[in-house]
Amino acid sequence: MWRKFDLLLACLLLLNNSNESTAFAPASIRHKNKIPKPTTSTTSKTRLFSRRLKALQSLEQKTPDEQEVSRLLDTYSEKSRLYRRNVFSAADWIRVRRSDRFMNNIWTTFQSGLIRQLQPELSAIVTASVLVVLYNDILAVGYVDFDGIKHAGMAPYLPPLELPIVAWSLSTSAMGLLLTFRTSVCYARWNEARTAWGKVINDSRSIARMACIWSKSYKSINNESLQRLGDAICSFSRSLMNRTLPPQEDEANFVYYTYKQIKDQDYAKVLRQAQHRPTAALAELTSTLVDFQLNPLHQVEVEKVVTGLCDALGASERLFTSPVPRFYSRHTARFLAFWLFTLPIGMYEQLDGWNHWAVIPMTLIIASFLLGIEELATQMEEPFSILPMEKMCEGSIRTSVMEQVERSQQGMQAAYCGDEPHLIDASPDNIRTVLPAAAANNKPHWLGEEGSQANAVDLTHHSYQQVNGGGESATADPAQQPHWMGSSVNGGDVTTNLPAVAEAEDPSPSAPATTFEEYMKNRNNLESLDI
Repeated sequence: MWRKFDLLLACLLLLNNSNESTAFAPASIRHKNKIPKPTTSTTSKTRLFSRRLKALQSLEQKTPDEQEVSRLLDTYSEKSRLYRRNVFSAADWIRVRRSDRFMNNIWTTFQSGLIRQLQPELSAIVTASVLVVLYNDILAVGYVDFDGIKHAGMAPYLPPLELPIVAWSLSTSAMGLLLTFRTSVCYARWNEARTAWGKVINDSRSIARMACIWSKSYKSINNESLQRLGDAICSFSRSLMNRTLPPQEDEANFVYYTYKQIKDQDYAKVLRQAQHRPTAALAELTSTLVDFQLNPLHQVEVEKVVTGLCDALGASERLFTSPVPRFYSRHTARFLAFWLFTLPIGMYEQLDGWNHWAVIPMTLIIASFLLGIEELATQMEEPFSILPMEKMCEGSIRTSVMEQVERSQQGMQAAYCGDEPHLIDASPDNIRTVLPAAAANNKPHWLGEEGSQANAVDLTHHSYQQVNGGGESATADPAQQPHWMGSSVNGGDVTTNLPAVAEAEDPSPSAPATTFEEYMKNRNNLESLDI
């Protein structure tokens, strides 16, 4: 019985699905299966929905082609952005703080690039104001001649274009919220982009400092490897700049940079052909650091800074590829345009001077300031083309990085002191004799001489080991190293503090430590020395 019921239920479900699937089938099929046609209301709703989707899709403009981009780059709005990439010095700040800055800004109002960019919009608003005044004076309300005689309008039956100003007063708060939010968000985007580039500058300098000094301190690194490191660091920032600028502006300059500034032309070719140039520069940077064969602890620290460069790259790409939601920007622009175009209607009754001509200049002034706020937000929304990225790449990054490379190449910092690992006896008696001799030879005092293999510290990679005749080894924390390992010791004289050694429990020099516990005990005794 239940099987029959399940079979009947399955047939009903199948019949229901077939009806839905053939609702929009051709007329011949519907007639054959005797399926009713869809209602006219359903078809009209579907068509209306499709038209609305097409209208919405048309609002989202497609990416312009290269010819269109080249035409737009020739406009004043885009060319003026090249002169907004300011890097201030002390003299510039003094000029900004001068006492006549207010009067100077007022006198140069019509020289402002922002006002010049708004000429089409301001011209349209002034035209609308003139039409409102002419319509009311000539047709609807009438006008007053130069003799003060009132004349009726040519068509007094027409309604005048005037409304109470309270309508614009009530909507001012909403417009202010839209403009304030848009401006604050766009400024936050500019500030975040500048912060990301500040991180690029700081991390580039840190990588050069740590890699150059650490690599030269315990391994024979040739000058070509250091030059490769400097080129990799500088090429990252230059590749990031190239990625956030239009190719019509920067591609030729970037190709010239790869030929002139990068010594390794094989890497330069890889960089030119890369689809994503900043990550290619990061790969070259990591490859160079791996070839240095740094201490693993140092390698980890440098790679953390390299990861910081990648984070700055991600932040820059997020800002560059994700604008403020376009529907918000369009709604703000429409609200502001409607408000300004209808403003003369509200001010006509309030400004009752001679034939209400004061409406025109007042509308122009208000429109200049409000449209200027919206234009400021638009200019800051994409911040990279107004950031001084080229000056930061050449002045802030390349200058400091290549100076560090040159100092290391000349041996002015962390000069290399041999090819073999330098071992130092960790016993206190050996420290008393080794440190003065090392200081006398003008060598870093932590290098010392080869001591007992049973109680030796391998400083080639700045690790501290207890060697048990080739057996197990224990590595101490470098952060807990004795203070004498990294600073000068009274000009090489450590005999002034020898009484403190006598008070400590000093193990016999003839019996060097053979266990890790004894080694740690010796090290603790050394830390108690005031040297």
